[in-house]
Amino acid sequence: MANNTISRMPFEVKAAPDQGEGVFTGYASTWDKDLMDDVVVKGAYADCLADDFGGTGAGIPIYWNHDYSSPMNLIGESLSAVEDEKGLAFTGKLDIDSPEGKRAYEHLKSGRVHQMSIGYIAQETAWVENEGAKGRWDGHREIRKMKLFEVSLVTVAANQGAEVTEVKATDPEVKKGRSISSANEEKIRAAHDALGEILKAIDGDSDDEPDDADEKSAIRATRAAEFKKIAEEIGGATTSKKED
Repeated sequence: MANNTISRMPFEVKAAPDQGEGVFTGYASTWDKDLMDDVVVKGAYADCLADDFGGTGAGIPIYWNHDYSSPMNLIGESLSAVEDEKGLAFTGKLDIDSPEGKRAYEHLKSGRVHQMSIGYIAQETAWVENEGAKGRWDGHREIRKMKLFEVSLVTVAANQGAEVTEVKATDPEVKKGRSISSANEEKIRAAHDALGEILKAIDGDSDDEPDDADEKSAIRATRAAEFKKIAEEIGGATTSKKED
């Protein structure tokens, strides 16, 4: 199985008097394989963006950490979302008049939070074996069409390329590079390595794997549960709704 990597992207906070405070840009999702061995392919969002969000991707709800338990966790909406060569390019605006939206905005500006995750239903999928696969489960799920419901700001995303790349502020003095402390980086790398071992162990037993779809679903559920446990251990959001 190919190793997943944790990607890092530049992060800036800078003046944007034309759009006001609370605006940020980045990628809600990329075309790279995520930590759940899912790959969203280009075009998967096309119908949903056209049918549900006017073709521009404006109006997609932004939640905190996929938490739908309270309306207070609905902290903003998208200004635009479009597919490009990298993934789903996303511009959002947080409701900084609410305490929750303001707090999330402060987390973005400081760099404490810098990733996104999507909440969706997969409508068309396929199982794709990796090149030189050594077993029937040496591959990934390809998501070819989906219905997107929301984008969340999260502390740990399944798709590690789904990063906030820029946060805009009206204060021209506010400009800050996003950084990860060495302690947190060590935790993330350890969690990533542990997840890799879990997935290798699952794939290593391919001769004993059953063929029916229910068993395959059970294996995917096990992967999700293990990732959730790892994410919780480093104090993060889980990605069970992506999912990230």
